[in-house]
Amino acid sequence: MNLSTIVMFLIIIFLPRLIMLIVSRSRIMATLGPVFLCYLLGLVLSFPMKAWGADMALASDFSSVLVCVAMPLILFSADLPALKKLARPMAVSFTMNTISVIIIAIAAFFIFRQTIPDAANISGMLIGTYTGGTPNMLAIGNGLGSSHDRILLLQTSDMIGGGIYFLLLISIMPRLMKRILPEYTPVGRADNHEDANRYIESFSGKKQSVKPLKMFLSRLGFVMISFACVAVAMGVCLLLPSSYGNTGLAKLGEYTALIMLIVTTLGIALSFVEKVRTAPGSYSSGQYFILMFSVVMGLCFDLSAISGALLLLGMLLSIQFGTVILHIIMAKIFRIDYHTMMITSTAGVFGPAFIMPVARALRNDEIVLPGILCGILGYAIGNYLGIGIAKLLLLFA
Repeated sequence: MNLSTIVMFLIIIFLPRLIMLIVSRSRIMATLGPVFLCYLLGLVLSFPMKAWGADMALASDFSSVLVCVAMPLILFSADLPALKKLARPMAVSFTMNTISVIIIAIAAFFIFRQTIPDAANISGMLIGTYTGGTPNMLAIGNGLGSSHDRILLLQTSDMIGGGIYFLLLISIMPRLMKRILPEYTPVGRADNHEDANRYIESFSGKKQSVKPLKMFLSRLGFVMISFACVAVAMGVCLLLPSSYGNTGLAKLGEYTALIMLIVTTLGIALSFVEKVRTAPGSYSSGQYFILMFSVVMGLCFDLSAISGALLLLGMLLSIQFGTVILHIIMAKIFRIDYHTMMITSTAGVFGPAFIMPVARALRNDEIVLPGILCGILGYAIGNYLGIGIAKLLLLFA
């Protein structure tokens, strides 16, 4: 390993920490978000790294490990037993969102399959994204073998579409949906605040910028458990037969989707262990691995891939806003109130971290915890749905 490759790996490991510190001190940088900044700075640094002969192939292989480790960390804090607290309209509405994205993503595949070569993978990634969130997109893309260029362009497109939709959610949509859907009926439950505050603190990531070194060391145990999950998944796949006579790492390449599904399952299983689920820091640790992966995507990005960006953006916008429109129609048919529809749509499209600002726009604290629980459920099921449906669509590609 040459010096430039060593420097590249130091950048991958430590640049996210620097970016998080900058984001915590600058409103402008916070608006752009740490994921986008990791992409951007990774892209800027890719030019000198490539010129100095850094091993980009090694970085690409490393990125696959990063996503596999990140997924269990994110799922460790998933309080799935708490889903029994969800009121029936909330559960029904989140199910509607999930069904909507599946229907629209499948339709988009058949519309775009002649113009976008990997339309099946894109549909699968977006099903995971709009059921759970960005971690699902990255996990599914990695599991399906999509290129870093494709994943980065899709994530950039999602930032554009997501930015538009989030602005609508906190501005005109509450008034508009009030005219279309029934009013919200207050439940009057006050026992949700403690759990809601715990989740908000976890998903906001605010603690990350206080004592970074101490925090990193305290989360080392979680990281080691997650690595063990990855090792188990790889071990299982090494025992399976190879269709091409491959062995070792080449053999694992045939089973990337299965590896991702196994680590997802192990992450969910360990979330039922109370000491794992309630200990702070696993989610933020998983997000740090996602940021490292984002740096790698920027470093490995091929600028020539931009030529297909507009078509990709068109497919993404059709899936995102088609999902929202179909969700509204279904909510109208089944008389789901507009608060419930909007918060479950937020949980699906954005994940738990965006629940609080939308709840504030609706002036309703009661829906915070149920919305966060829906987002956690989306993290848990997103990989299964995305990879499964993408594999099914590949039969028609």
